Amino acid sequence: MKKYISYFIILLSALLLACACDQKENGQQEEQPEAQLKGIFYVGVDETEVMELSASRARTVLVRALADEGEVSDLVLKITFKADPDAVAKYNKAKGTSYVMCPGSAYEFTAPEAMMPKYGRSSTSAKLKLSGASLEDGITYILPLTIDKVSGTDKWELKEDPQAYLIFKKAYVAPNAGSGTKEDPYNLYTAQDLMGMRELLVEKKITYFRLQNDIDMSGIENWVPLNFASPYELGVDFDGNGHTISNFYCDYSSYPSFFGVLNGKCYDVTFTNAKVVVIDARSGILAGYCGLQDASKGIRGDCERVHIQGELDHTLSTKYGAGGFFGFMGTGSLHACSADVIINSRLNNVGGLCGYCGKVVEIVDCWTSGVITGGQRVGGIIGGTVGDDDPSIPIRIANCYTTATVHGSFGIGGIGGYFTMAKATPKDVDPGNIFENCIAWNDEIRANTPWNSEGTLGNPNPGDMSHYSCGAIVGWTAVRNTLRSCYRNPAMKYNENIFFDYSDAFSLYDQNDVSPASPLVVVEVAGANYNYPYHGKAAPSGKTVSQIAKGLGWSSSVWDFSGELPVLKGKSSSDEPEAPEPGGQLPDFDENEF
Repeated sequence: MKKYISYFIILLSALLLACACDQKENGQQEEQPEAQLKGIFYVGVDETEVMELSASRARTVLVRALADEGEVSDLVLKITFKADPDAVAKYNKAKGTSYVMCPGSAYEFTAPEAMMPKYGRSSTSAKLKLSGASLEDGITYILPLTIDKVSGTDKWELKEDPQAYLIFKKAYVAPNAGSGTKEDPYNLYTAQDLMGMRELLVEKKITYFRLQNDIDMSGIENWVPLNFASPYELGVDFDGNGHTISNFYCDYSSYPSFFGVLNGKCYDVTFTNAKVVVIDARSGILAGYCGLQDASKGIRGDCERVHIQGELDHTLSTKYGAGGFFGFMGTGSLHACSADVIINSRLNNVGGLCGYCGKVVEIVDCWTSGVITGGQRVGGIIGGTVGDDDPSIPIRIANCYTTATVHGSFGIGGIGGYFTMAKATPKDVDPGNIFENCIAWNDEIRANTPWNSEGTLGNPNPGDMSHYSCGAIVGWTAVRNTLRSCYRNPAMKYNENIFFDYSDAFSLYDQNDVSPASPLVVVEVAGANYNYPYHGKAAPSGKTVSQIAKGLGWSSSVWDFSGELPVLKGKSSSDEPEAPEPGGQLPDFDENEF
């Protein structure tokens, strides 16, 4: 009997324990301890001086919660931390400083929680990682830290000024320091630093450089282009960092220019008073070649926010291809770039940005000014193409304008010179080139007589002049190219070759938009065998280039339209794409103005 009573007692105990556990899990029975003391907390860090952060090495800072004197908790608590951007203005006002809030990309809580022991005055440490990679030079940053939440009790509050402040800046890097990586580029401070770049380049690899000063290259007359020798595999990423290179000069024998052959990227830099003298090579101030025409080799060049002012003297060369940026553009792009240049060339394919181009090319949101003089195939933006274009890989020029004066003898245009395919008439081919939303605001487009063997303008054979062509937008174009929404200066001084009669065929006239399905219509005249100009439409009288560009839908995040001429802005402060503006026509113009 006692045996069964023992079993019953054990079973009853088990049932009572199970019931108690069930009540505990449901929160019905066991109560959490309540704090008898209210904790009043603030943040503490060991780093109180201005720190210097390296771009290549992160730094860890320990962050703790501290209890105000005499105010502790009688429970074990878990505390987490956060940044407090609202405290920056308060700090600057109190201290008379102008520190900038640390960007989110420069800090990360790797261990965000800390434990505050019962009756403790100081918590364990949370860990905060800081990095200088995304910081700008010359700016002092501040990162206010505060307590985000306290877990384990509701009886807590923050001290009146609970923040701790970390103050730091990007570490100074001596000239030529860095490792040449994306995170830790070589830094360039002087002309001698620029001169040393070639020795740091590696074949089949991108080497990163960052300009840290405006640099005057006066007196440097032995510049050797960075990548001038076959197979042109010295890759480069050149970050101008908003600085200017002035008085650059080059007369090297092979691809005289800054880069030689641009294999990589160049951005955020301005060249002023640059001069390149060409002995016998294709040339541009930035590079002789931009990438290679054979895209399968993986050598291409891309430029963004690069601005060039200078002179290119190409009159001694026997090689065609001269441009403010590039002599030849094989594979690459130009975005938000400009050239104010004087170019003198007695040969063919001359352009304000590029002499001529291959297949994989895009030029968008660019402008040119100055005087562009060449033989055949001359344009305010680009001279022409190699003539074997693939319609599936179009050459595209969009949202560009020019005020350049353009002189040449055949295939000259305000924007582009020669855009058709070789060994075929423009009526028989579909090269796939695209000109859209461009504005030819040239003061003058003039067809001169050709250059003669002495390198001066002359007319050795007037009988060969019967096929010459020029246009306000494109001088000589295949009729199935895409040509749309392009406008010209209504006051443009325009004259065809001086050996033509001034008939309607050689005067400016409006032309409708053109596509492969709706070919270009030109005025044909007997004796003018190859007269295929594209003039676009005359802009309404009294309208500025800014008004026309805005009406065409050019982006206000790229362009400033406040003046008569659009001005390119610097790097956008927002990574968010802007909603497109209406484009294709000019909605603010009355219909009767066309």
